[in-house]
Amino acid sequence: MLKLHTTKVSRVFQQCLTSECAVHPSSSNENLKPLETLPYVDYIKKKYPDKLAKMNVQVENLNSERKECKKNTKVLNFFRDLNSFILNKNSVELLPVGSMVTKFVNKQSDFDFVFFPKRDDQRHRFLRDFHQNPSFKQNFMSVFAKLIARESEKLGEPVEKVVELPRMRVPLLIIRYASGLSIDIQFPEENYHALRNTHLMRMYKVCDNRFTLLFLWLRAVCDKLEVRNSKYGLLSSYHLLLLCVHFLQSEQALSPWPVLPVLAKTHSSLVTADIPISKVAELIKSDDPCLDVFSWKSHNKMAISELIIRFVDYYSHFNASKEAIYIEKGLAQKRKQVFGDVRLQIIDPYSPVSVCRSPHASAAFFTAIQFMRKQFKNGQMIASLPDVPEAAQFLRENHFSFWRTQMSDKIIV
Repeated sequence: MLKLHTTKVSRVFQQCLTSECAVHPSSSNENLKPLETLPYVDYIKKKYPDKLAKMNVQVENLNSERKECKKNTKVLNFFRDLNSFILNKNSVELLPVGSMVTKFVNKQSDFDFVFFPKRDDQRHRFLRDFHQNPSFKQNFMSVFAKLIARESEKLGEPVEKVVELPRMRVPLLIIRYASGLSIDIQFPEENYHALRNTHLMRMYKVCDNRFTLLFLWLRAVCDKLEVRNSKYGLLSSYHLLLLCVHFLQSEQALSPWPVLPVLAKTHSSLVTADIPISKVAELIKSDDPCLDVFSWKSHNKMAISELIIRFVDYYSHFNASKEAIYIEKGLAQKRKQVFGDVRLQIIDPYSPVSVCRSPHASAAFFTAIQFMRKQFKNGQMIASLPDVPEAAQFLRENHFSFWRTQMSDKIIV
């Protein structure tokens, strides 16, 4: 009788134990969590591995197209000839900046230059007269535009339209040609921000190829979502580059191994604001500006598709009203209390104030980021380059957003 009772107790105990094991699986099964409970990036990686693999290929295709575009020697020869015909090469030159130097080009790229007097005394005198005398500024830009149009015609590139913007913070000439070619000529103040930041991006570019890949993806998607257009107060290519740099160099975004170094700390002699602008100009023109000094090798081995997902996730949680990005520090820090419009604060090594001054740019960027995050979660936009059909939904949803309506009103900021 006792033996039978013991057997029944044993059977009940085994049933209870089995039941408990079902409710509390062993540690070896902890990895078998439902997808919905995984962190955002792990969820995407687990649910859409094939699409992520396809994204890697699509981004590499963007890079292949970039390499083909940079081989356009006809355009480069035209600019060289134009420079020699309109300027005294011993005293003044049009220096290329932006994608012409960094080679972050695509078929839609404009060609950007800065007007640069070579001698220090001559440069100081011109900058003083140009920026302190509105009448001189207007007349100089008009005469210069006519000179470019005349000489371009002789070189077989007739000008279709000239836009003079003397009242912009950095006065600008936009020359549009009948062939579709377009050039922007800046007349900056003495710090020549465009020269310095072009040099900085060129230095970051040689550190790790994934910087190029992330930027190419971001620019392509932002163009499809129509949130990149600096002439109308939206994001510029430089904004996008700095957003990529911050994400890739900050341990706040990628821990413990960032992709990029903080060049202001590791190679300050190459990127400091103390370098004379004449030296920066020489580096801009050089085919190989001290690139051999770089020994940076990242321990981060993430594929570009994972970095893209993490980039979107990081900025979807970024609080622009409380944090400011400091490129030379490699981190985001608490900013002063903000009232009214929230503007994305990105401080590069060459200016004490944010390079992103428009509230439209900030609103457009974070709206796009939140849209992308939701799309990724549903398996959309992960492998949709180059067409990005999902952009049509974004444009419909934001048709009446203030950052879009000011564009339709043709308000150039």
